Amino acid sequence: MLEKIIQIIASRSGVPTSALTEETNILDLDIDSLDIINMIMDVEYSFNVRFEDDEIIEIRTAKDIEETILKKFK
Repeated sequence: MLEKIIQIIASRSGVPTSALTEETNILDLDIDSLDIINMIMDVEYSFNVRFEDDEIIEIRTAKDIEETILKKFK
């Protein structure tokens, strides 16, 4: 799951997957808010989940995205 999330982040940010880790702060990637929204939508589509606004606000890393998804399946 984490690899797929990193691939989505890479595709929206233009940063190679090899330069991203589970702890890379998405806000440090110099991407605009529209790209972040699209990235979240890509994740939602890929994993068939829906993030609430308060969850999106807390997301900073690929690991945060993974943990949020996992909580939805418990």
